[in-house]
Amino acid sequence: MKRRTGIAFLAAALATSLLAGACGGSGGSTGGGSGGGKKLVIGDILFNTDAYQIAQQKQMQKYADGLGVKIIFENQQGQGTKGPDLMQNLLTRGVDGIIMQPADANVAVPLVRQAQAQKVPVLGWAIPFGAGVTAPYVGLAEKAETEAAGKAAAQYVKRNFPGRPVKVLIVTITGVSVCSNDRMGPFEKGVKSVAPDAQITTVNGAGNRNTAVTVTEDALQRDKGYTIATGCNSDMAMGALQAFKSAGLGGATGKKPDHTYFYSINGTDEELRALTDPTSPLMADLGLTPKEVAQTLIDTLRQMISGKIPPRGGYTANVPDKPLGPDCTAANDFNRSEYFATANLPCAGK
Repeated sequence: MKRRTGIAFLAAALATSLLAGACGGSGGSTGGGSGGGKKLVIGDILFNTDAYQIAQQKQMQKYADGLGVKIIFENQQGQGTKGPDLMQNLLTRGVDGIIMQPADANVAVPLVRQAQAQKVPVLGWAIPFGAGVTAPYVGLAEKAETEAAGKAAAQYVKRNFPGRPVKVLIVTITGVSVCSNDRMGPFEKGVKSVAPDAQITTVNGAGNRNTAVTVTEDALQRDKGYTIATGCNSDMAMGALQAFKSAGLGGATGKKPDHTYFYSINGTDEELRALTDPTSPLMADLGLTPKEVAQTLIDTLRQMISGKIPPRGGYTANVPDKPLGPDCTAANDFNRSEYFATANLPCAGK
């Protein structure tokens, strides 16, 4: 009897072992590990430390923790020259895959090749890599929204500023495709669909608030007649607004701009406060969704690591943004869901 019991125990143990092995074969695509019980470790090279990037990092950490995935963050501080050291740091630490939003698309090319040569897949995010390398990419579905925003801005000026020309100040990042192709380019197209003779002035804010303030101040020294102003991200748009305020041109009465209609992109707490403030000329905002972005990036990279998405292929996905207006309830809900706000916006009370 004892002999048969021992044989039965061994048979059951062997069956359990085989079952566990069969279930664990796809660990890289559905679980935290990349196979063999190893915990999946991924790296994320962030663009800079603005409010959106901070929220994205928090959302990615939260989502990775829920999956049992370890994530290591590096940050370029908006400088492409930092990329080589950051990539090397991640490769040295043995990550299974890397997400990268390049501060310089061309500098990133040899870095992606370096990782791919070591069989570490790299997922591009928001800013495409330069020519000479192929890798999956997650972008933002923004063209339709920013074009519509430009159209709405021009219509507002024509309706509310009769007799004033449509003159637009755009604070952008020179040479960055997400600004020229997805954001400011379509915004300008939307403006001109309403006002074909609109005057457009474009200045390089370099993605930085202080630079945006400076170049906007310079622009206002030359011309104070702008009826529309915008920036390719929140730092540049809000930096431009700061400069307009300093010049006495950044106010509103009952949510009607006294001088200039403002449009911003990101949807940070600072923007939402201005958007819902009746004394601010920020009239519309395109809210990035760091929660959805985080999930899409991590899920896509896990599929690249498992082989479900070819790690050197041309796979592309886009995450939609959320257009926002002065509606307090919508802005407050967005702030809590996407940016971890723990208190209501002033418009909503306590």
